[in-house]
Amino acid sequence: MNKQTYLDYVKAAVLEGRRQYEAALEGWRKTYSPDKFLGMYSPPGNLGLQAQTEAFLYRITGEEEHGRWAKRALLDIEAFKDIVPEAVRRRHPEYETGITSFEPMFQGSHYIQGYLDVKDSGLFTEAEKRQVEDSIRTAVQAVKHYPEWGAHNRSMLRVYTLALAVEALGDTAETREWAKLRDYMAEESFGGWSIEDAELYLPLWLGSTLMYARLTGREDDYYAKPQTKYYFDFIARLIAPHGQIPDFGDAHFNAFWYLWTACLEKGAARYRCGRMKYAANLIYGYAMSLQQGPPSIYLAAYFANAYDWSDDAVEPRRPDGGSELLLDDLVGKKIAFRSGWDDDASYLLLNYRDEGDYAAVPREYLRRTIFAPAEKAHHGHADENAVCYLAQGGCVLLHDGGYRDAAPNGKYRADIYHNRLVFRHGVPDGGERLYDFLHDDGSYKRATTEKLHFQTFAELDYSRTRTVDPLRAVVWDRCVTYLKREGVYVIVDWTRSQAAGPLTIANLWHPSAVLAAGERHVVGQVRRIHQMPDDPRPVENGRELALLVEFPASGTGAGRRVGRETIRRCYADSELVYEADARETAPGEMNVFVTVLTPVPAAGGGSLPLGRVSVAELPADNGRLGLRFASEARTIELGYKLDLDAGLLRTEAIPKYGWPESRLGYGALATDADFAFVCRGGGEAGRYGFVNGVGLELDGAGLFRTPPMSAYQFASSAFETKDHKWRAWDGEF
Repeated sequence: MNKQTYLDYVKAAVLEGRRQYEAALEGWRKTYSPDKFLGMYSPPGNLGLQAQTEAFLYRITGEEEHGRWAKRALLDIEAFKDIVPEAVRRRHPEYETGITSFEPMFQGSHYIQGYLDVKDSGLFTEAEKRQVEDSIRTAVQAVKHYPEWGAHNRSMLRVYTLALAVEALGDTAETREWAKLRDYMAEESFGGWSIEDAELYLPLWLGSTLMYARLTGREDDYYAKPQTKYYFDFIARLIAPHGQIPDFGDAHFNAFWYLWTACLEKGAARYRCGRMKYAANLIYGYAMSLQQGPPSIYLAAYFANAYDWSDDAVEPRRPDGGSELLLDDLVGKKIAFRSGWDDDASYLLLNYRDEGDYAAVPREYLRRTIFAPAEKAHHGHADENAVCYLAQGGCVLLHDGGYRDAAPNGKYRADIYHNRLVFRHGVPDGGERLYDFLHDDGSYKRATTEKLHFQTFAELDYSRTRTVDPLRAVVWDRCVTYLKREGVYVIVDWTRSQAAGPLTIANLWHPSAVLAAGERHVVGQVRRIHQMPDDPRPVENGRELALLVEFPASGTGAGRRVGRETIRRCYADSELVYEADARETAPGEMNVFVTVLTPVPAAGGGSLPLGRVSVAELPADNGRLGLRFASEARTIELGYKLDLDAGLLRTEAIPKYGWPESRLGYGALATDADFAFVCRGGGEAGRYGFVNGVGLELDGAGLFRTPPMSAYQFASSAFETKDHKWRAWDGEF
């Protein structure tokens, strides 16, 4: 990727935009509805886009024809207001001095960027300049009537328009007032943390904020702030190895990839970062491979920004890392499991993001001004501890549920549309569809989350994240174990009830279409992905792989309800696969679910790799779990201490660990660790590892013990020899 690539596309798209110009305007008039999206007037969208791209080419090439076309689009925008009925005019106070010439959030930046590039071209009469600048004034008037604030995209898009408007009209008493409003609205975003968790809206916020920094002459300050660098690193590391942006929160599949690309170009240029440049190239390559039809004037508008923001001197640098925390445990709250960065690498994204404990007043402001009760504030989903995305190579195996079929609320934000556990008071009737029982009013129920563990070993990667659901009185830990050589994901879900009463826990997965099914497994495949309601050209997914989803039978899980149902998800029919447990629960009661995800060839031709994960140890109280993965190549013993209080010494002595008192059994393993594993077979030396432990045994033989320590006991005023845990360790035998 280089500037010339972007420039060539813009040139081609501009010619296509000219060919479609009149037809697009006529089509807008035929389809205009005064009640569409709350009755807000927006002129034909191609006008601002054509103005921006033509004016951009005028600035770059100096060709006057581009300037004349930009001028035409800028002036034409006033020709459509007569379509608005008088009743619609009267119900909008912001129309008191005139109907808004263009919508300030999503159209403002295109229109005013276009004007700035041709304002001093000599092509405008004074009267024509006054017309364009009066058009800009009407948009600012609309912002003043509804100046949303807080660190999110809707606020910063307005700020972007205000900043451009001040630049376009110059320094006057009028624009100084606009600048004051602009700066107050931008305060929480400039070097701050976004309150959104949505793949679609994050780049809108970031792109608008970086342009605000440029237009106000504060770029050095902005890019020096650690929060700013964080977001560029975050989006560079989030993408899948084949270039797709995982959808999380409000999003359509691979939404706004072109603005992600432009933002990464800016980050690469500013921070001289080859990884950001590589990510921009990767996103562009994947998304452009899916494009159909003639060049798009819409894409061209963002490629014009990518041209301006990019630097061809920055050399792309491909990452070489594997699984990682994205990017921290306070704001990002995501974990990417990767086998690498090859084209055929495996990738799984776990999102455990909650609303967070910052920006309290802006979050409450949004709840009180926007009718969207299904979302976190803002644009987030009830996807705590959800597997948002799983892919191998170009084959997407699991993806998120989409945004909404229609405004205002986002149906697919609800917990049941995500790959996660969901909780409901009560139990379903015998003949009731599980989906119908689980489907509630869809409003978001606030939960809190935290990371307990994330650890990478040579053999496997392991995470444990916790969600606390106060409404349903449940604590839920999700453990993800990625067996790297085997390409298998073992998902262990553990819950502890905090109240008495009937409770249904459903372990939900959405593999899209079911190709085959057995008593406790399904083979699913994502064949196509719809990006909007009634999508005429859904994305055709790779068909080489399918996903084997297994629910290994175990203890309390043996009598559970396992099944599948057809629901509407991501704008189309989709298969919901589940394992559900409904029972009367008591405070402190624990439950365990095990799910095994294995990418498999879709063509078949051989037996499925079923039953490789079995339960080696599961006490009646569900406080710990031993699993065994067995293949022809090797055996892996896995031990999960689910009840983290188990094994602690019930004395006043400190530390409260002791060996062998704290040791627990997990089949062939014995350990006090929160998590442990042992790999054997394949003609190789055995390997082991653990997290937060004192020792580890295999078949009664010791593999590791931490050295003892001398601990002073204040109660007895004496020293005692005690055991102490190491955070993590690994080795061979």
